[in-house]
Amino acid sequence: MLKRLLRKITSRNKGAEDHRILNYFPLSKSPKGHVLVSYIPDSLLYREGDKRFKRHSNAWESAEIARIFNRYGYSVDAISWDDRSFVPERYYTAVFDIHRNLLRCSSLGTHKIFHVTGSDPAFSNRAEQERIDALMRRRGVAVAPRRYVSEKDLELFYGNLENADSVTLIGNETTVATFPHHLRHKMILVTPTGSHLETVRDAKKTSFRKEFLWFNGTGAVHKGLDLVLEVFARNPKIVLHVVGPYRKERDFTAAYAYELTKCPNIFSHGFLSPSSRKFRKIAGNVLGCISPSCSEGISTSAITCMQYGMVPILSRNSGIDLTPDVGYLLQNCTIVEIEAAILSLLDRPEHEIRGMIATSQEFALKKFSRAEFSRRMGTVVARSLPSV
Repeated sequence: MLKRLLRKITSRNKGAEDHRILNYFPLSKSPKGHVLVSYIPDSLLYREGDKRFKRHSNAWESAEIARIFNRYGYSVDAISWDDRSFVPERYYTAVFDIHRNLLRCSSLGTHKIFHVTGSDPAFSNRAEQERIDALMRRRGVAVAPRRYVSEKDLELFYGNLENADSVTLIGNETTVATFPHHLRHKMILVTPTGSHLETVRDAKKTSFRKEFLWFNGTGAVHKGLDLVLEVFARNPKIVLHVVGPYRKERDFTAAYAYELTKCPNIFSHGFLSPSSRKFRKIAGNVLGCISPSCSEGISTSAITCMQYGMVPILSRNSGIDLTPDVGYLLQNCTIVEIEAAILSLLDRPEHEIRGMIATSQEFALKKFSRAEFSRRMGTVVARSLPSV
């Protein structure tokens, strides 16, 4: 039985509640030391099966990171990644942080672990702006960047990179290559997990149609939705389902009002949880997922689709290494290239498509499992603690 909550402090910053969970550790032992985890503290209070674990996979991962430190005998203080007011009252053997608290909460001798979940943010800023500029040239439409990292946050980010003892990076070698060369030696690749799925498809029994899915998070142009909509608008016999929070991006939805509301082969669903009945109904007939994102760590939405049983058509910067038997890896993410990949998949005989679905699903379920995340992160933690 864990001491789930020795002390829960609620402070109000900008109208939000920041929860802190201190001394998270099995009651039956005395800890070897203390560790600070700056990520998603409330996830430690969720029970297995909690609906909040069915949203983004980072909630489960944050809780598991704290449990890994526990398994090595260390008590955990957990605070929010954006908690700027927390003042440490003890020495920490290690600090694990994804953004704001790495340096200010560390002392002399603390092992500093910086957890990076995306590409170099300066690279990401440039990549998104290039997509926005291309949209302006193509259609004369201006949209705002949705994933821009400010100069102040860039300065903090690079300070963390320079001073961290270890950098855990969710990504692959393509992701690593976006960072300054002199910092790459610190980076240890870890794999994320996909979103919770109630069921996955059996590739041998799957019935699929000429239907595809764009399923992504914030930043429609960043994630290539504009490109995908243009492809399907000129291919009316192929169906596209669009799932994500893009409806909040009013400039984008105004620019693509025709594609999102008038094209009979494009179905705009807005945000859906992948564990929802409606998502499962949509996904049940989908052949492949398309994500021509310009910058990622590793796309958890793509992982989720692959684990469910879809053939992926992904950009190189989605962070997933695809071989031809698994899916299509887009090199330049042009409209012509995306269209060619879709038509190539549709031209394959059914037995080949089923084989790709099975191979893709097996690859994703194994490589991006919770067990694999725990194994890789456990290795990092073991290297970071003096008595392990």
